[in-house]
Amino acid sequence: MNGGGHLDSKGKKRTLQDRFTQIYNQYKSSIYKFCLVKLNGDSNSAEDCMQNAFIVLYKKMKNGEEINNPRAFLYKTAGNYVLKCIEEKAKENAKTVPISEYEDKAVDRQSIIDSDIDYSILNKKLNDVLNPDEKQLLKLKYIDDLTIEQVAGILNITKPAVAKRLQRLREKIKNSITIE
Repeated sequence: MNGGGHLDSKGKKRTLQDRFTQIYNQYKSSIYKFCLVKLNGDSNSAEDCMQNAFIVLYKKMKNGEEINNPRAFLYKTAGNYVLKCIEEKAKENAKTVPISEYEDKAVDRQSIIDSDIDYSILNKKLNDVLNPDEKQLLKLKYIDDLTIEQVAGILNITKPAVAKRLQRLREKIKNSITIE
């Protein structure tokens, strides 16, 4: 009797694993395709739903529940997971608002700033504040759009010197010019 009980226990585990593996291999492709179609081609979610359906089946089989029609059980379970997934996506989409609803109401901050600036006054203030070397540096970097390396070559100074002068120039402009 002791030998029989030991064999039954191992036999059941082996049989459960073998039966589940057989069912998995037989239906995994069709259940995945079912989920994929229902989820409009979302392969990651389809894979999740398929795997969840097989997990439920395995747990039921492990608990000793008899599943007479595993195919039908898997389709029904996968369908339930698909519905949950669709509901979760709908909730996520409800939280986001399509940009098209706000395009007309969107405020272009740059156009507001541009409309408030009188560039002739700003140019005069810059000319009053900056010396010729600073004006040249400003022009090379921000008007001609040259790199720091290119500016260094033109001015015949090091790249760190250009970077430091640009930093000082920006601070000087910020501190000296206010837009009224």
